[in-house]
Amino acid sequence: MLKILFVDENSVGAEIGLEKGDSILAFDGEEAVDVLDYEYYEGQETFSITVLTKDGEKVDVDIEKDNDETLGLTFDESAYLKSRACRNKCIFCFVDQLPKGMRKSLYFKDDDWRMSFAAGNYVTFTNLTEKEIQRILSKKFSPLYVSVHASDDNVRRAMLQNKTAQDIMPLLKRFADAGITMHTQIVLCPGVNDGEVLQKTMDDLYALYPYVNTLAVVPVGLTKFRDGLTQVKPLDEEDAKKVLEMTDRFAQKCKEENGCRFVYCSDEFYLKAKKDFPTYGEYGSFSQIEDGVGLITKFKKEFDDAVKNFSAAKEGSFTLVTGVSAYPFIKSLADELKEKFGVKCQVIRVENEFFGKSVTVSGLLTARDILAALSKTEVGDTVLLPRVLLREIKDVFLDDVTLDEFKKAVGRKVETVENDGADFCRKMLKGEKDV
Repeated sequence: MLKILFVDENSVGAEIGLEKGDSILAFDGEEAVDVLDYEYYEGQETFSITVLTKDGEKVDVDIEKDNDETLGLTFDESAYLKSRACRNKCIFCFVDQLPKGMRKSLYFKDDDWRMSFAAGNYVTFTNLTEKEIQRILSKKFSPLYVSVHASDDNVRRAMLQNKTAQDIMPLLKRFADAGITMHTQIVLCPGVNDGEVLQKTMDDLYALYPYVNTLAVVPVGLTKFRDGLTQVKPLDEEDAKKVLEMTDRFAQKCKEENGCRFVYCSDEFYLKAKKDFPTYGEYGSFSQIEDGVGLITKFKKEFDDAVKNFSAAKEGSFTLVTGVSAYPFIKSLADELKEKFGVKCQVIRVENEFFGKSVTVSGLLTARDILAALSKTEVGDTVLLPRVLLREIKDVFLDDVTLDEFKKAVGRKVETVENDGADFCRKMLKGEKDV
C-alpha cells in the first residue's frame, strides 16, 4: 500500500481526484509493494489503480495518459526503499575490514535487488525469493547490477561463505530470457577466482550477451583490519599482468564478434601492471565507471577537451591531494598546466595509514591522513580535494571529520574537484570560452 502525502495540482493524479491521505492498493490488480511499482506504471500509457480513499472507500480507476505524463504523487516513507541486509560473509567484504568506532551506517551491508535497479548497487541475489523473481520478470526491472565473482558455484559459495546460495547462471539465464539487461562484476582474489575460474566465468557470462551486457573485473581491497578473517592474497604486479593478458585476449574476441569489449578491468589493474589503458572509445558508454572502470581515461579525455578552452592561470598557488595509485596521473596533468599556463601547483601523494598502505585509491583517504601529509609540506593558497572523499553525509570524510573542521585545521582555502577533467581545469585556470 502506497499512502499519498502530496498530489501535484497539474498532474494526472489531480485530474482523477486523488488526494492527500488516499492510498494506492494495487496497479492492474497486483499489490502495490513499493515505489518501484509506481515508477514502473508512470511509464505506461494505460493501466488501472485500486485506491483506498481517506474516507475508507475502495475505488478502481482506469487511467489513460501520454507516456511523458505523470501521476504526480509523493508518498509517505513506508513506500520508499529501505535496503535489505546481506546474508553473505564474503572473504573480501570491505565492511568486515573496517575498524571499530566509525559511523554505524558504514557497517551496514546491503544486498537488495531493488537498490540494484534504483541506484546501481551490486547485489548477489542470494536473498531473492521466487515471488521477487516473478516481480522482476513481469515488470522487466532493468538494468540490474550483479556480483557474480565466479560462475563455478562451488567457488562462488566459498567466496560468499554461503553454502545455501542458489546457482547463479540458471537465474541469470531466466532474466536474460525475459530481456532484462544486467551488468556483472567480479571481485578478483588471486589464487581463488582467477586463471581457469576466471576464463570459465567470462565464457559463461558472455554466452548470455547482450542481456549480460558488461563484465567488470575489480581487484580485492584489503585493509590492515583483517584479524580473524579468511586469508586473501593481495593483487601484485604479476597477478595484474596475468589478468589483463587473459581479459584483453577475451575482449579482443568480443570486439571481433560484436564490436565491444564486454569485459573491462578496473583502472587499478592497469596502474598495478604499469600497462596502458584501453582507448576512450573502447569503454563505450562507461556503464561500469562506478566500479572504477575507465575513470582515468574519461578524466583525461575531459581534461584534453577542456584545457584548450582556457586562456590563463588563476592567481595564487594550489596544492592537489590524491592517493597513491592516481598520483602519477594527476601529477602529469598538473605538470601540463604548469608548462602551458604557468599554474603554481604541487601534487601531494597521501598514503593510507588509516586503512593500511595497501589501500591506494583516493576515495578511501581520511581527513587525518590528508592533514598529516599536508603538515609535512608548504601548502599553497588553495587546497584541492577529490570530491569523492566526502561520502554519504554531505561534506563529511570517512573518519567523521567535517569539511568545515578540515578547513579550520588547514588554515587555507579548500575546494573540492568533481571527478571530471573539465572541473579539474576550471579550478586552476580562467578565461574559459563558451563552447
